[in-house]
Amino acid sequence: MDMTRPVATAIAVLLASRSAAQSPTTAHEVRAYKRVGADSLVMHIFRPIGAASSRSAVALFHGGGFVWGSPEITDGSAADYRAQGLVAFSVQYRLADRKTVTPVEQLEDTYDAMRWIRAHAAEYGIDPNRLAAHGVSAGGLLVGMAAGAADDVRPNALILLSPGVGSATAADPYLDELLLGRAKSADVLPVRHMKTPMPPAIIISGQFDSVTFDGLARRYCERFAAAQGRCEIHTYPGLGHLLTRKLDARSQLSGQFDWDPVASADANAKVTTFLRSIGFIPKAP
Repeated sequence: MDMTRPVATAIAVLLASRSAAQSPTTAHEVRAYKRVGADSLVMHIFRPIGAASSRSAVALFHGGGFVWGSPEITDGSAADYRAQGLVAFSVQYRLADRKTVTPVEQLEDTYDAMRWIRAHAAEYGIDPNRLAAHGVSAGGLLVGMAAGAADDVRPNALILLSPGVGSATAADPYLDELLLGRAKSADVLPVRHMKTPMPPAIIISGQFDSVTFDGLARRYCERFAAAQGRCEIHTYPGLGHLLTRKLDARSQLSGQFDWDPVASADANAKVTTFLRSIGFIPKAP
């Protein structure tokens, strides 16, 4: 993740612009998974109709440069996963405020969310060994770090959308600013924290991404081979962050996206194919 400049303050729901307004397709349960002082952190839970004891699940972590965002951003994607038979959890995590909350605390929230889902697997009819993590931009950093952490927080698969996983320099000034001296940027970059074997991963990237560079995503994916993991990356030519058609850096960094609908639909189909290939979605007859 090259964070030498502030990243976008608006992030896509998945790869296309989708509404998170309440409707029969996006209705969900809200549960608190953690208390932080007087506040609660919640998940939006999208559960398929019908009883089951061994469904796959996916935890979704939004983007927003670590400083902006909410679970509503990924609700559209969560509803899509539910339609494919997965139990989906759109996760709230604390936002970095350059005062008390840093990416260190955000990683703590990420790990606690993964533990909570596994602890409630029986309640939601989930197989705790089939829990994927879906990370968008900054959320990709959070779930990428979880993939290199202790077994109780590690996802069993990664779905990474324009993820922040590395840095073009030895230190990342933007991350270091947010960390407030509690850690160094190298301490929170997934490319430097991989655990053998890595879970299978799919990465969706834009060739001209000015926020989380495609080359850094490719470097991360290449390292999976050394960590005995499967990683497939799909780079879309002529597109930028989250498959936007606006290629100037200012638009990408400020979140002024114009998502390419054809590429977005293709990327969604590739994610479905990936999940089928690892047994998270039943194969089509």
